[in-house]
Amino acid sequence: MREGSNGTRWSRRMAAVGGGALSALVLGQVALTGPVAAVPGLSIKTTTGPSNSAAKSQNATCPAGTKVIGGGGAITGSGLGQVGMDIMVPLVGGDAYSVTGREDENGVAGNWAVTANAVCATPPPGLVTVSGSSAPSFGTSNWFEKSCPAGKHAIGVGGAVVGASNSEVVLEDLRINQSSVVVAGAEDGTGFAGTWWLDATAICADPLPGEQRVIDDSTYSSADTQSVTADCPPGTRVHGVGGEILGGDGQVRLTEMRATSSTTVTVRAMEDEDGFSSNWKVRAYAVCAN
Repeated sequence: MREGSNGTRWSRRMAAVGGGALSALVLGQVALTGPVAAVPGLSIKTTTGPSNSAAKSQNATCPAGTKVIGGGGAITGSGLGQVGMDIMVPLVGGDAYSVTGREDENGVAGNWAVTANAVCATPPPGLVTVSGSSAPSFGTSNWFEKSCPAGKHAIGVGGAVVGASNSEVVLEDLRINQSSVVVAGAEDGTGFAGTWWLDATAICADPLPGEQRVIDDSTYSSADTQSVTADCPPGTRVHGVGGEILGGDGQVRLTEMRATSSTTVTVRAMEDEDGFSSNWKVRAYAVCAN
């Protein structure tokens, strides 16, 4: 179990990639020997729930005979910077990916909806889902890393911030490394008096045929909304989805992190209603394979 610092804003994100902006960087390509076969049954299922101002969850269900190997979601409608996707996880059994949206403590006057997005496939060799939780946090930010079993690669990620009754703690990061996932959260601009923690889920499998990780960043700026896409190389398709906010300090919320096509992952985020004067950016992760 690894935990983040409980005293200061979290700075581990820049160190993890050497501090430089990444543009269409392909990481972790897997060298394979022998014949290469595509992962069968690959599909993307998307479903959108009702538009209202209530906290709600939406599930995207995989077709019979397939399981979730990745997933994400989006918030659409009013008050996007005040609505957090606080829970984004594969459901027990691996048949669906679930996304929960909640308003911050100030509430939103308009209506909004939750979209859930599941990447589904016939279970690839070695498919397993592992989960864990951080220790309770008494600071403004925290992070938690969950590793795959030895020899397996992370192809999907789920995460949740737990402890607040509304979106006072922001789920900032759902990062996919080669053999682990990292989930991070931060208290919003007004802070949170209670104790909270993080749940992290890694969807793991034996290395996929032609597996690659593609990472792309937006540009650091103080724009109120930013988005970026990570595109799979020719001949590969999206199998896993991840995203993160860099420099948001709890005042920026993810509004989209999902596969928007069979070859593209889109990540979008928006500042809260008070705005944020510092520069920040978003990062998209696509696990691509044949």
